[in-house]
Amino acid sequence: MTRARLRYLLPAIAVATAVALSTGQSPYEKSLEIRTSTIPHAGNGVYTKVAIPKGAYLGAYTGEFITDEEYDRRLNANRWQYMMGLLDCAKPHTGGITIIDGIAGNVFTRMNYAPAEFRNVKFEKICEAPFVKITALRDIAAGEELWVDYGPRYRYDFMDDAAVVKFFADLHARRAKEGRSGW
Repeated sequence: MTRARLRYLLPAIAVATAVALSTGQSPYEKSLEIRTSTIPHAGNGVYTKVAIPKGAYLGAYTGEFITDEEYDRRLNANRWQYMMGLLDCAKPHTGGITIIDGIAGNVFTRMNYAPAEFRNVKFEKICEAPFVKITALRDIAAGEELWVDYGPRYRYDFMDDAAVVKFFADLHARRAKEGRSGW
């Protein structure tokens, strides 16, 4: 990246980061915690300490706004794990940047993927700050882990892990036996 391009982008990056960090959060974010995921080999997950109603706005995905070039550099260094692509219509508000690196972002960057029938929250990408909102797909009980869809461009290799396959198959069977889907 040229020095001139960097000088052009820095004010936009600073504004976009400040907006995303200073707006878009909700009282629910303070009621979330990171702890070991129930999904095998998934590392940590995000849990709610309070009940959350269907449709509730939980907060915004935050992190460092990076250029396409920086994304490619991090991808090649195998540092792509928490990247969130933004909509192209966000470019006028971010100085042309359409990627957030959530590695140092808030709690929402640590939510785990789950198959559709188990998801309880969703990412909603919008054109203006906060750019990525998180909302509840259904009523969520206190103590539940938040599960989301990462989108069509994410590699889901971990879903082939035998322990993960068994976990979701067992969860599906338990729910079917109880006569319910989702939670």
